[in-house]
Amino acid sequence: MFSGTSLIPELAGVRRTWRTVYPHGDGAVPVQLASSAIRELSRQMLLNQFVFIHDVRAQQPVFVSAGIERVLGYPATEFSVTRLYQSIHPDDVAAVGRATVLSAEYAARYRADTLGQVFSTAYRLRHHQGHYVRVLRQNYGLSADEEGNVLLIASIYTDISAHKFGDEVTCHCTDERLQRRLEQEMGSLRPRLSHREQAVLGLVLAGCSSREIATELHLSVHTVNTHRRNIARKTRRRYRLGPSTD
Repeated sequence: MFSGTSLIPELAGVRRTWRTVYPHGDGAVPVQLASSAIRELSRQMLLNQFVFIHDVRAQQPVFVSAGIERVLGYPATEFSVTRLYQSIHPDDVAAVGRATVLSAEYAARYRADTLGQVFSTAYRLRHHQGHYVRVLRQNYGLSADEEGNVLLIASIYTDISAHKFGDEVTCHCTDERLQRRLEQEMGSLRPRLSHREQAVLGLVLAGCSSREIATELHLSVHTVNTHRRNIARKTRRRYRLGPSTD
């Protein structure tokens, strides 16, 4: 136990405050309410998030937070892993699927090393109402068996549609070994240009401005500039495709 005088002033102040509530709390056994605490935490999470916990051995979800209804439009009671994967945008399925396989192979190979690492993927999921939302999925290994095999994985899904535009699948892992594999393989799975993006690119290379392209393709200038940004990202900026409205 640390004495109050050995703590930084702010922390010591926090402890003094809580002692007014629990004057005889020092040495008390911590409250063992992990399950209810997790549920309460998930209930109070930000409105644009939900979490589910997956039992790797049983290959079944063991918990889904109520936030899924705010993010994807259906209640936790209707959740299934199959439904979640069927909701992935068709253009994102290959990349998300491959990234997920690589993360599973990493966990099987390095076992307990998975605990403490974060595996993140950003992609699109279909909302119950039919439109797509862009989500950031962050996976955390929660526990392992005696041999080091991961037992429970928590996945936090955050709706990032409001501040993350575009349709590229992005992946990242805090472990450099998996990160290198992702960088090596994910490039070949980048989505190809859509028919509309190909049309926009052809007119850009022909020297047309965004305004001229909008007139030719019966689009708004804003939509054309969005296509230009997406093309630049998908082609890794091989062309100068910044917005042009002249």
